[in-house]
Amino acid sequence: EHRPAQLITVVPAGSHLESIMMRIVLAAFLFAAPASAYVAPAARASAVSRSAVASRAHAVAALTKTPNSEAGLVIKQESKQTITEDEVYAAQRAWADGVVAIGKAHMEGGDYIGLATGAASSLYAYDYDAVLFKPTRCVDQQFRPTPENALSYFVGGKNVGDIGISEDGGFAIQPWSKVRFNNHAVNCNGPTAIAMGNYFFTDAKTGDISKVEYTFGYRKFDDGNVRIFLHHSSVPYKKPGSAPAAASASASASGDKHIHIYL
Repeated sequence: EHRPAQLITVVPAGSHLESIMMRIVLAAFLFAAPASAYVAPAARASAVSRSAVASRAHAVAALTKTPNSEAGLVIKQESKQTITEDEVYAAQRAWADGVVAIGKAHMEGGDYIGLATGAASSLYAYDYDAVLFKPTRCVDQQFRPTPENALSYFVGGKNVGDIGISEDGGFAIQPWSKVRFNNHAVNCNGPTAIAMGNYFFTDAKTGDISKVEYTFGYRKFDDGNVRIFLHHSSVPYKKPGSAPAAASASASASGDKHIHIYL
């Protein structure tokens, strides 16, 4: 049986010291008694609040493994690393090479889905952080918060079974023979970097070049690897009645020091 803590002393009856000692005894009883012994209305409200906080904490803990679930919580894993421009360029090269390799494997009957799955896991931060991905060719499902959503976009909804999204034709299996990044600017800030500019995709079958605008966010994690946590692509705005711009001319005319051509 649980017994409240006892405080034994002798003080003069009716004295100020007696009043103080009685308050101490009461406080000792309340702190030592089991939770069911005394629950004031305010304490009950506090208990409900603590329960809600605990439930949310459990949800957050679960999301550390799958940060982009539909729970709507934002998970940000802090990092003590510092990212450099060269590491951003290396991440862009890896992305460009990945897109070309996926399309080549598809054309040659190789394991393009395996390549795309590996790319989604290694290039994007889905296993580490919330990923903000808004691809170019999306209307019905504009945003892709899970690696399954990204895989569907890159290889086509019909090629990945139940996790596929019907509007996805498979961006990476176009296929493309070249991807060129032309960075307007790269802003490095501690463990993160933001890159904005245009990239140019050369169709492997026709040789036509498509110009697309991008914003990428990169984070360097504590394991030393740089991964994408933000990716937004869009087709350039076309003025009414204007002729299509020559993508190759636009790329070569840029004097931006950050231009990198990935062949």
